Amino acid sequence: MRSIIYHQYGEPADVLQLTEAPELPPPGVGEVLIRVLSRPVHPGDLLGIRGRYRAPGNTAPVGPDGARPGFEGMGVIEAVGAGVDPVLGLTPGTRVAFFPARWAWSDKVLAPVRVVTRIPDDISDAAAAQLHVAPLTAALLLRAVQAAGAQAGDVVALSAAGGLVARLAATLLLAHGYVPLGVVRSEDAIRILSAQLPGVQFVSTQHRDWSRRVYAMTQGRGVRVALDPVGGEVASMLTAMLADGGALVSYGDLSGEALTVPALAFSTRGITIHGVSVGRWPSLPDAVRAADIDTALHLARSQPTAFIAAAVYELAQVADAVRHAERPGKAGSVLLG
Repeated sequence: MRSIIYHQYGEPADVLQLTEAPELPPPGVGEVLIRVLSRPVHPGDLLGIRGRYRAPGNTAPVGPDGARPGFEGMGVIEAVGAGVDPVLGLTPGTRVAFFPARWAWSDKVLAPVRVVTRIPDDISDAAAAQLHVAPLTAALLLRAVQAAGAQAGDVVALSAAGGLVARLAATLLLAHGYVPLGVVRSEDAIRILSAQLPGVQFVSTQHRDWSRRVYAMTQGRGVRVALDPVGGEVASMLTAMLADGGALVSYGDLSGEALTVPALAFSTRGITIHGVSVGRWPSLPDAVRAADIDTALHLARSQPTAFIAAAVYELAQVADAVRHAERPGKAGSVLLG
């Protein structure tokens, strides 16, 4: 089968290559074999290819067999292992989404049934390919806002507000009575997003006084919670805009820059910082995960335009795909078909 692989960390467009890999074995107990039809290019995928998930000081190279990216996607079941409950409806030919399953940027994956979701007919392939990571992160962020003590009517700021996670999180926040405030890079983005999310206010970092504008938008109350996947200067400025007792929730490091927060902000203002990662979602209790999947399916049905693809590339075009995925101003996610 075909599979994307890299043998050294670096710029994704430079180190990724399409190769022929051995066919996967038949599915084991509780597993299904999936022929993958579509998978998104996530910022987290690209961070991993660059080696950014290694611990500080760890300069170990990629192993001798190389590494294969991708954990999320959708496809069709080809084979079912022993012990799979027929009630699940996971039979050959069934359309499914999966997360996490290794080597998603390959023609096929093996996945335990507990990470597989059967896709209803009214959900598109593009939405199914993105069903897990972004919607589940949005659900985790909503719970983080609630855990931080935010009340209905409180302002919740979202940086990188044009991203799918932030747009879905804003939808959930609105439904729970919070006041989302999106931070984006340009006025053009504000025009586009305001049409998609009419209940959300936006501010552009294109303006040097954007922090003052945020203060005005909150009517001087400050931001109760800030949701940030960027890090660096943006996260530092959002932290400074928090109301006393506010919280910064970090769920990414797109900038690769250090977060700088004065130590007194913690002691005198009661500021807290929390981390959220969808990588920890599979370890949650079954009932919580089932409820989150229901939320993801609801978002896919109620916000179909949020899941549109900016472009679809073949596996052989992976270099073009990863370049496009990091292009500023793109509308929608980049998919590998």
